[in-house]
Amino acid sequence: MTKGTIGLNAGAVWNLLSDGQQWSFEALRARTSLSDADLWSAIGWLARENKIEINNSNDHLTFSPGTNFYY
Repeated sequence: MTKGTIGLNAGAVWNLLSDGQQWSFEALRARTSLSDADLWSAIGWLARENKIEINNSNDHLTFSPGTNFYY
């Protein structure tokens, strides 16, 4: 895994999240076919850039576009 690969994976995740919906980890993994490590790295990249919201409700994580996303 390289920074370039993580960036590309983050782009793939961001494209899915840009629909404005909340996605579960499992749904993102299924849709992107990324390994757990690759998906968590991409999520971390997006979180660091403040492009993603991580919601923890009833111990169930969901992901959506960050607060600086405009529809």
